[in-house]
Amino acid sequence: MKIHFILLALIVLVTVGPATRLAAQEAGMISDQPYIVTTEFGLGYSRYLTDLEFDDLDKNGFGGMARVMWNPEHLLSIGLETGYQYLYSIDAKNVSTEFGTSDFSASMTSVPIHIAIAMRINDCLKLRGGTGIYLLSNHGDAFGDALESSLISIGMQVGLSYARPVSKDISLGAELKYSYITKLQDQHIAIQFLFIYDLIEY
Repeated sequence: MKIHFILLALIVLVTVGPATRLAAQEAGMISDQPYIVTTEFGLGYSRYLTDLEFDDLDKNGFGGMARVMWNPEHLLSIGLETGYQYLYSIDAKNVSTEFGTSDFSASMTSVPIHIAIAMRINDCLKLRGGTGIYLLSNHGDAFGDALESSLISIGMQVGLSYARPVSKDISLGAELKYSYITKLQDQHIAIQFLFIYDLIEY
C-alpha cells in the first residue's frame, strides 16, 4: 500500500508539472525565465520506521544530503541527489545465543544515489520526489569479532521543502522527507535544514 502511494505521488509529480506550466503559458501567466543550476545541501534529524522490536534499538539518527538541480522551467526541476543517513543502532549487553553469552552492537547507514525531481508550488514551496539506489552498510561487534556487511537496494523518496531567498543567490529553509528502502521494507522520515545556492544562471 505504501509503495502504491509513493508511485502515485511520483507519477503526479512528473505529469502534472509540465501540464500546469503549459496551461499557464497559454494563458500568458508565465514569462520567459532564465535557466538556473542550483546546489542544495541539507542537514538534520531522522527517525527510522521499522517492524523490528528490540529493547536496545535506537531508531533516531542524523543525516545530510547534497543535490544538483537543473531548473529549465518555472515549475519542474530535475537533478541528482546523494547524501548520508544514519538509520539505527543496537547496543545490547549479555545477549544469550546458542554459542553463549556476549555483548552485541550493530548499526546501519545508507547512502542514496537518486534521480531527483521537484515541482514548484509557489515561490517558496516545492513538492519533491526521487528514485534510485541505496548503498547500505552494516557495522557491528559480537563475541569480540567485528561484523561488516554491505548491500544495494532500490528505493524512493517523496518530500516537501520550503525555502526563502536571503540574498540574490542564496535561499534558506527546511525540508521534510519520507523514504522507502525496498530490500529492508523499512522507511525513514527526516527533517533537515536546507541551504540552496544558485550556482549558474543562463
